[in-house]
Amino acid sequence: MTDWNQMSLLETAETILSNNKQSMSFVELYQAICEVKDLSEEEKNDLISQVYADFIISGKFVYVGDDLWDLKSRLKTKDWDKDYYDEYPDLAEELVEDDEEDEKKLDEEDSEDDEEEESEDKYEEDLDFDEFEEDDEEEEDIDYDGFDDEEDDFVEDESDIAHEEDEEFDDDKYNEYMDDYEKMYDE
Repeated sequence: MTDWNQMSLLETAETILSNNKQSMSFVELYQAICEVKDLSEEEKNDLISQVYADFIISGKFVYVGDDLWDLKSRLKTKDWDKDYYDEYPDLAEELVEDDEEDEKKLDEEDSEDDEEEESEDKYEEDLDFDEFEEDDEEEEDIDYDGFDDEEDDFVEDESDIAHEEDEEFDDDKYNEYMDDYEKMYDE
């Protein structure tokens, strides 16, 4: 019988995988480790990230796809470097299904919009727009703002323009000021 309490968590994982004779997911393996080590829920939650990091870095374990891990010593060397992350699910079928669902939704929305437009058209036919057109013509003649239609050009005083030119930024003065400021904080 193996003394589980004397073994490290990675040694325990290695022993469990070798006794199991097949690949396991990390979650199943971690649950088995916690069971044989008799860890409390708090200890399980505290250790899982560290165990996972050590598990990945150790080099004794190899990812074999489908969320399964196995011992490196059990696999052929050609499988060590295989990139199992290239095994993507077939997304083309899912995309086609999603597109069909989207088209159905759009068709339903279009039919609802068409029904709304038809009801609006019926309502508009009932209205007599001649009454409103006469009111619009009368409103056009009203001068709302109280100003003449001619635009008044705003001209700045020449003295303001001259004053702005005199206040151009002086780089030398600014640099001297900043040098004094830096010296004050260096002291």
